[in-house]
Amino acid sequence: MAFDIREEDEDRHDNDEFEEYEDMKQPQRPKFYRRKKFWMFCIPNAIIAIIIAVVLALYVIMPKIAQGLMNKSEISLTQIDITNPSPSGMDISMQGVMKKTGPFHAEITFPGLVTVLWNDKELGTTEIPGTSTASGGSGDLNVQSKFVITNEAAFTEFSSYMLNAETFEWQLVGKLNVKALGHTVKDLDLNKKINVNAFNGLSGIKIKSFSLPGDDPTGKGILVEIETTVTNPSAIQMYMGSLTLAISYKDVLMGYVSSTGLTMVRGEQTLAMKGVLIPQSTPEGLATTSEMMSRYCSNLATDTIATGFDVKPDGATSLGWLAAAVKNLKLTVPLQSPTPLQLIKALNLGALGLSFTPQTAYQPVTTSTGVVANYGLPDGFNFKINFNQVSNAFALSRNGVTIANLNSSYNPSTSDMAAGTLTFNLLQTPLIVPDASHQPFQEFNRDLTTGSNLPFQVTGFASVYANTSIGTVNLVNIPFNATTELSGLQSLANPAPTITALQVVAGSPTALTMAITVVIVNPSSISLSAGDVVLDLIYKGVRLGTVTMPNLAIVPGANTVQASSTIDPRASPEGLELLNLYTSGAGASVSIVGTPTSTTVESLSLAFGALNIGSQMPGLTTKLLAGASLIVLDTTLVNGLAQTVVTVNNPFVPPMSIVSIDTKITYNGVALGSVVASFATPPVIPSVGQGTITAGLAMNTNPHDLVTLIRAQAIKNGLDTTAFDGLLSLQAGGNPPSSIFDGFNVADFTVKAMAGLIVDITMTTTVRVGDYELTMPYTQTGVPTATDQTILKLIPIVGTPIAQILVERSTLAFDAIRILSPGETSFNTDINGLIGDTGPLDAQIVFPNPVTVSFQGKALGSMVMPTVNAIANKGAVLNLTNVPFTITDGAAYSDFTAYALTNAKFDWTITTTGLVVNAMGASLPGVTMTKTVSLDGFNSLAGLKLTAYNITDIDAGGMHLQIMAELYNPSTIGMTIPKSIFNTESHGKVLGPAVATNLALEPHSPSPFILDATIATGNGDLRPYLTVIFQNALSGVPTPLDAQGVGAPGVSWLDNAIKKLRLSTSLPPLPYDPIESVVIDAMSMDFACPDCNWSPTAGSTITAKTNLPFAKGAPIVSLKQDIDVLDSAGNRIGRLVTEFENAVSKGAYVTTTTTSSPLKIYDDARASRYSEFIASLNMGTNYTLGLNGTADSVLDLGGLGNITVKGIKLNVKTELAGLQGLNDMKYLQTISFVSYGETGATVLISLNNPSKLTLHIGDLILSGGLNYTDAGQGGLSTITDLKLVPGLNEVIAASLFDASIAGSAGWEIMKKLELGEIVNLHLKPIKGSSKNPALDAGLQELRQQLVLPQYLMGNSTVKAFARDWYVKFPDSAVEDGIGSVTVKGANPFFGQTMNVLSANAKDIAPETNPSIFTLYNVVNNLPFPITFLEFGLPGNYVLKGGESRDLTLPVKINTSGVSLPDLTKQISDLVGLVNATGVLSFKYQYFPAVQVGNYPKPTAQDFSSALLYGDISGVGDPDPFLNMHATSDFVNALKYVQKLAAPAPPPAVNTTIPATSPVTVVPSPSATSVPVIPTTEPVPPTTEPVSPTTAPVPPTTTTTVDVVPTAAPTAAPSPTPVTPSI
Repeated sequence: MAFDIREEDEDRHDNDEFEEYEDMKQPQRPKFYRRKKFWMFCIPNAIIAIIIAVVLALYVIMPKIAQGLMNKSEISLTQIDITNPSPSGMDISMQGVMKKTGPFHAEITFPGLVTVLWNDKELGTTEIPGTSTASGGSGDLNVQSKFVITNEAAFTEFSSYMLNAETFEWQLVGKLNVKALGHTVKDLDLNKKINVNAFNGLSGIKIKSFSLPGDDPTGKGILVEIETTVTNPSAIQMYMGSLTLAISYKDVLMGYVSSTGLTMVRGEQTLAMKGVLIPQSTPEGLATTSEMMSRYCSNLATDTIATGFDVKPDGATSLGWLAAAVKNLKLTVPLQSPTPLQLIKALNLGALGLSFTPQTAYQPVTTSTGVVANYGLPDGFNFKINFNQVSNAFALSRNGVTIANLNSSYNPSTSDMAAGTLTFNLLQTPLIVPDASHQPFQEFNRDLTTGSNLPFQVTGFASVYANTSIGTVNLVNIPFNATTELSGLQSLANPAPTITALQVVAGSPTALTMAITVVIVNPSSISLSAGDVVLDLIYKGVRLGTVTMPNLAIVPGANTVQASSTIDPRASPEGLELLNLYTSGAGASVSIVGTPTSTTVESLSLAFGALNIGSQMPGLTTKLLAGASLIVLDTTLVNGLAQTVVTVNNPFVPPMSIVSIDTKITYNGVALGSVVASFATPPVIPSVGQGTITAGLAMNTNPHDLVTLIRAQAIKNGLDTTAFDGLLSLQAGGNPPSSIFDGFNVADFTVKAMAGLIVDITMTTTVRVGDYELTMPYTQTGVPTATDQTILKLIPIVGTPIAQILVERSTLAFDAIRILSPGETSFNTDINGLIGDTGPLDAQIVFPNPVTVSFQGKALGSMVMPTVNAIANKGAVLNLTNVPFTITDGAAYSDFTAYALTNAKFDWTITTTGLVVNAMGASLPGVTMTKTVSLDGFNSLAGLKLTAYNITDIDAGGMHLQIMAELYNPSTIGMTIPKSIFNTESHGKVLGPAVATNLALEPHSPSPFILDATIATGNGDLRPYLTVIFQNALSGVPTPLDAQGVGAPGVSWLDNAIKKLRLSTSLPPLPYDPIESVVIDAMSMDFACPDCNWSPTAGSTITAKTNLPFAKGAPIVSLKQDIDVLDSAGNRIGRLVTEFENAVSKGAYVTTTTTSSPLKIYDDARASRYSEFIASLNMGTNYTLGLNGTADSVLDLGGLGNITVKGIKLNVKTELAGLQGLNDMKYLQTISFVSYGETGATVLISLNNPSKLTLHIGDLILSGGLNYTDAGQGGLSTITDLKLVPGLNEVIAASLFDASIAGSAGWEIMKKLELGEIVNLHLKPIKGSSKNPALDAGLQELRQQLVLPQYLMGNSTVKAFARDWYVKFPDSAVEDGIGSVTVKGANPFFGQTMNVLSANAKDIAPETNPSIFTLYNVVNNLPFPITFLEFGLPGNYVLKGGESRDLTLPVKINTSGVSLPDLTKQISDLVGLVNATGVLSFKYQYFPAVQVGNYPKPTAQDFSSALLYGDISGVGDPDPFLNMHATSDFVNALKYVQKLAAPAPPPAVNTTIPATSPVTVVPSPSATSVPVIPTTEPVPPTTEPVSPTTAPVPPTTTTTVDVVPTAAPTAAPSPTPVTPSI
């Protein structure tokens, strides 16, 4: 239930529920509301009153209202569904209606359990979940909950009551909550009684069906199935599961039935129950059961009782409270078949035997074995039942008249349940014919003899004993009333007597005698014996003879009777006809007519007198024609004659001779052929034997008839004729799908179809049987005719017309015809095309004869076509190669070629005969073909394109070109023209010939080919034309050209055609830039010239890769440039204009060397772009340089002359190797060193220029120090007049370091150098490093390092002199004291030329020591120095960089400041030593004046032995000995001294010096050098006085140093120490 309280309902006063709460009306009062005091008092009180009223309404009044409504409401339950019953409860679903719930919308909930009571007994509790709503006085109740049984005994009692009562009353007790008007009233009382309809005993049960479907497999009895209609009047629908009822009759338990999965629904339902009828073990039980069953079978109603037995909701366990209730259920169930039963359906008296004698004519003894009663158990009765005894009492009657009576006692019987039959016998039971029934009985016999079926009525009762699985029951007085019948004798003609054997056994001149075996079937049960029976043989109403059957005895069934007959067929047409039918195997219908005297049994004479028996005289079972064979001859298709061999059977006992035959052979009425033959010597067929006849067969070769024959045979042989019918459809103009011919082989099909051929033969033949001769017609159908593979010779009759149709319907199209190697009278062709619309067959088309090709009615020639294969519905794709074509009419072919060449279309007519189409396994010859083929013509070949060209050679004859051309051929015909010649023309001027070799014109395609053209010298001055051509080509403009055909030598028809061609085209411009790239091989720039600040002179050697079409290199002999030099970003730097310079071409590359020209820097580039450009070149590894402009070129075209082509576009980027910061700087050699307050060093350095740039930088000043910071800088290094060439440069750098301030960078550098330490000199530019402002700015990022090695003063690996010296004192030395020394000398200055100006440098460096030798004698095992030799003056020599050679230098004996006697003694000792060993130990000091390379000032060098070979590091010998080799002339030195000495005689000296071994002087390895970066920079002049202990420092000046490239070193030299020099 629910409440609905709405706002609009608050003003209603007519609701009865609110009357007891209405306020009393107030009495009239004075109008005080106009007083102010009233309002001040009233408003607060009113507010308080309203609040109190609301509170009262919500918490006092409203609960009372809600309870009142609850008490007056009504609940009715319309549906109660009980599921899942259990001992403790069940699931319950209730639907109902709540009424009188009040006017307000309300929501009702049940917070607790609701108790259900019946008769004041608590049954159980349930919850009502969810919320129910009510509105407008009513609402729906829907409950889905669990019902819990709290009192099982009470619930059991209630359940029993519920099943049998009409109604019951429930009481619901509990609490509920109501929500209305937004307020919830809780814990209202629920106490409602509800009336519910109950089951009312389930009265009114009706049986819809009752069946006994079988025996219980466990032996419990007979299975029973009942369908009843049960009506449940209750509102309750309850799930019961398995319900079992006990069935009884007259207090005898019959059995049990159960229903499973049962839900007792509301209203009517069909209840299906299954169970068993239990076995009865007592006579009383069997009797009661027999009574119940007899009554049921007799259609009598029988009341049975069904009592509740058990209920199991889960199908396994009985539920106590529900089972107790069910057991109180008792139902009366009337058992009666819904429809009346007729158990005995029919009665068959079986083989009824009537034994007649003249004495028992009306009381024949009746016997019958196998009387069969057909019964049918009621529907659904399929249990096993066996009827073992039966008794009958019945009467036979016709048309209501009793004929006879028959009674039998119980006789044994058998029953067949499956067949529904009861079988028993009647044994020797008399058939009693009442006197009044004699006449009806006679008529009964007559009708039984002549009739087919004699019906009559059988009426009576039957009783049976039946064995069943519940016991033997006796079913009594089962009524039956059946109509039965007997099969009559049917005049012994149904079936008609069968003549099983009929043979001609003799032939006389007048008649034929036949022996007959006949089977007469007696369909009745009467046995007759009539003696000899003579019957007349009648055919078509004509008596032909007699049939005699002796001692005829008729018993039921078939009776075989031997008879004989005599007949003369020639006597009547009917006789000949009968004989013809007999011999043809057809047989004939004859009649055998009886007479009243046919039997001696008088009581049956009426029956025999009525006999008129029709019989079928059989034909010969052996056909006269056993078979035939058909042989198709090779000439059959020409003359229509085939051959047949016929096998003939003789079925007669006498021999049979064939005198003549005239035969027509047909198949299904269609004539196949004929045989006409007379035999002078008739073939004789032996008695009951076989022979053959060979004869010619005139065949019917009509294609339609042959098709009909083959198709019919195929169907008969079970072949699928779909494909064959498709062929016929093709012949009729159809277009069947190709899929039906997949795998179809017509030859195989024909052979299989013609196998088992059966034909019909109609003939007139004259034969002689024994002595009886007659001419008779003979027809034999179904004559087996054998065929062999020769039958395939007939296929063309049918197939060739089909092939012809397909060929005629087909289309021929040529997509492409390629003429190969055209000749004067023949050529080969490649043909691409399609023979289309060939139909749905795969076929092979064979061309035995050439195909004729005609144009405008004239035959051009013929082609020998290869075999082509056609695919069904796709045709034959022609991809034919090397098809020979023979020109049969040269003039016509020449005209055709000219026409095809100049026209867009032309037609060919293609004809041939004798085509052979091989399809489906058959060969179909004799097909003709005529097709008109439309082809595309050449249309004057208007599409010539010159795509590219290559100038292959230029000679005295002109310029030879190879032109890549493309000619679009619109024609279907293509050809390969061996040689075609054209004249090229420009504006009417013949330039020269162009020859195409093996020009392959592809059909409908652009055909690339090559033209070998020559612009010949014999055509006048062509330079203007050539200039235009080249200018256009290089400027992107095509040049119009014409090509006039000259001819195609060797083939006249082709030559004539080519001569008519004039083609217009154009020579294309170059498709690419003429200059692809430029490589700067070398480039020189002069930044030091007076005007080079913004116009440095630049010269270069460049190699341009051209894209010019010259195979042997562009004949460019001179080039002129006008280009802008661009930086890597593409911005202009400057403009370079050169004059024509010679150029050298090699392949695609052109190299030219331009003389130096000014690179004029653009104004907008001077601010920063130019210096940035220089900086990028200086610092970068590679630099991308842009060149944009034009070039003019002079081309040498040989015999055609030179032409000038102007404005060749140039726009390239090229990579230029940068200087990489000149970071590869190495120290090579110290030239001079000084350390007097300032440290100065002049060194030879190698400076690697990794670029291809030759740069004249001029004087370069760098700041040097220990690091790149200003504080770390200690001096300046100057390279004078620096000229950098690519690769290694050896330059001299003069450096001066300020060492005046202790601790300064200059001072630190000086100390390190003096101590022999390594100095890593950091060099960087200064402002003003170069006089060129742009170059100066561009060099500011330069950072270099020069590593000055240890012991800078003597750091050299190349020794100025070798260790071994050779001294000579000629005889003149006695007078002047001058000799010479020879030594291997080397240039220690790497790549610089060393010019020794003087052996003594005192002129330029007075502080240097003299250049002298010190020789040693051994005194007391100690070396004793003797100094008397010095280097002679001038002693100059020159060694190139890296040079090493023998030097001969002057030496002079110097006796200044020495005691001559002592010296004489010392030299004398040395002479003795020389005489003894030839070698003296010595040391030397050598301080020459040397000019190195282009260094402007000579320097003093120290080449002393101690410096060259001593270890100045102090680790080894600092002053080693060298070897002085001397010979006998060394004595001249002694003589010179002696001469200068006092006249005292010199001591005796052995002047003989033994000869020494020759000395081999081996040149030392060539000295090489590594380029050195300049390290010196100018030092400002100083005028300060020089310390007395130091050599004066000359004023520093800018020195120009030429950088000379040197060869690569072969050995790394050691540093050569030098003494400090200035």
